[in-house]
Amino acid sequence: MAHRDHGADGWERSDFPIICESCLGDNPYVRMTRVNYNKECKICTRPFTVFKWQPGRNARFKKTEICQTCCKLKNVCQVCLLDLDYGLPVQVRDTALNITTHDSIPKSDVNRVYFAEDHDQKTRAGLDYESSFGKMPPNDTISKLQRTTPYYKRNRPQVCSFYTIGECNRGAECAFRHEMPETGELSHQNIKDRYYGVNDPVAMKLLGKAGDMGPLEPPEDESIRTLYVGGLNSITLEQDIRDRFYAYGEVESVRILPKKACAFVTYTTREGAEKAIQELCNRLVVNGQRLKLTWARPPQVPKPDQGGSNQQQQGSVAHCGLLPRAVLSQQQDHTPPMQQFYTHAPGPYYPSMDPQRMGAHISTQEGSLPYQLQYPPNHHHPGPVHQYAS
Repeated sequence: MAHRDHGADGWERSDFPIICESCLGDNPYVRMTRVNYNKECKICTRPFTVFKWQPGRNARFKKTEICQTCCKLKNVCQVCLLDLDYGLPVQVRDTALNITTHDSIPKSDVNRVYFAEDHDQKTRAGLDYESSFGKMPPNDTISKLQRTTPYYKRNRPQVCSFYTIGECNRGAECAFRHEMPETGELSHQNIKDRYYGVNDPVAMKLLGKAGDMGPLEPPEDESIRTLYVGGLNSITLEQDIRDRFYAYGEVESVRILPKKACAFVTYTTREGAEKAIQELCNRLVVNGQRLKLTWARPPQVPKPDQGGSNQQQQGSVAHCGLLPRAVLSQQQDHTPPMQQFYTHAPGPYYPSMDPQRMGAHISTQEGSLPYQLQYPPNHHHPGPVHQYAS
């Protein structure tokens, strides 16, 4: 909650910052430092209370950049200046929701201070801000682009400037990233352009991405009624998926593969699958997590000559030195009798006892066993010798 110190010309003094979950970090035990009137807001240039903390063990320290008054006017985070509800830049949110309020906030020094103090007085009087943020339902563009899970990658350390010129001698002990900085449009970002929603390169990239997210074309095979759902976590249950898909048709089955973090949803009709793809494509969210939804691939039909090629492959592998050609021909000629009349004796085996190895003796006389086992000298047979008729 923000307070006003009237003895300091209305400067802001707050007890806790207004930040998003990504900037707060994944550590539940966060130690913050608070300094009153330590810095001026980068939007209205008025002094405000600055908070500083480390969102993770290997993350860089973060601090608030704008005051809470400017933060509430745009419903953005005090650190990253992204929307608190959708995690999107202001320009993307305003374009998707048709909000044109960036011109209502003055940009000159005098008008900007007066505008901020006027809204502070309305807040103390119990009046709401004159804005439509949080009052409009999200549309298709917002549903496609909004971030449903925290993005902790933003908290990484900054790039080491000495490493970029090849003069960093700290090595692995350096607290900064040893990577080359990214170049391009995304490297030229301005905090005021982000706040007012104009000329934001990140917003332009996201809006271009939203234009490319068209509906998926159904496959030509009319028998395909299965949808692929990717990106599942360990807490997603079958009932959670059924509750999300049952509104578009009767679900025949839901098969979850935990090791691959995916699931397959099969409808009883093709119309139900097409309707689910049309309504949920690029905006499927289950348990607060965005999931990928596409058509499942049709089952692969084996080729007619696949069996013959496998037999040839097995024959070529067996002839790599394990058995001579005579034994191979004998096995091919007597495969059914061997499977019918011959069984291995129980117990431990020696190499000379294995009929599949070179030590086997093949008997071609009629009325004898297909294979005669050769035992080593002074060897006690592990079991009775079974006599089988040929």
